Amino acid sequence: MKPITAITVSILSLAVALMLDRGSGLRPRIDIPHTAPASSTAPAPAATAPQASSARGGTLAKGAIPRNLPPDANHQDTIDSLPAGKGQEETFYMCAACHGTALIKQQGLSRELWEASFQLMIDRHGMAKPDDADRTLIIDYLAEHFPPRRKGRGGDNPFLK
Repeated sequence: MKPITAITVSILSLAVALMLDRGSGLRPRIDIPHTAPASSTAPAPAATAPQASSARGGTLAKGAIPRNLPPDANHQDTIDSLPAGKGQEETFYMCAACHGTALIKQQGLSRELWEASFQLMIDRHGMAKPDDADRTLIIDYLAEHFPPRRKGRGGDNPFLK
């Protein structure tokens, strides 16, 4: 077998193995804590502003959406990474606490799918539940600024009919 063929087959085999590795036996698993760490017996200092939700899960009180990112955020995005509009700040701090804004911007979902995606983040990934008003504000922002994209250049493709 030629060396180039052997290298190509090896790379493709590794890629297929990693894609099929559902049990994460070949790659390390990254666990995200779903509950708050146990608190110490010392009383907590009085908070002057809502803090980032490093402890995921639970329900946020009205207006408790964090106003800063957790220290373990692995991106350098800022509020200006998202389009300006009502709900920009709430959306940024709620979503960017766990992932960058590129993930948000690439979606292009209907309002119903944004709702489902938001609920998935709560159910599967342990995102804290915002109150109904904040949730509606964030979903409205996402649906307005990242709606479904049209496929093709002119809208409907006549050859697909």
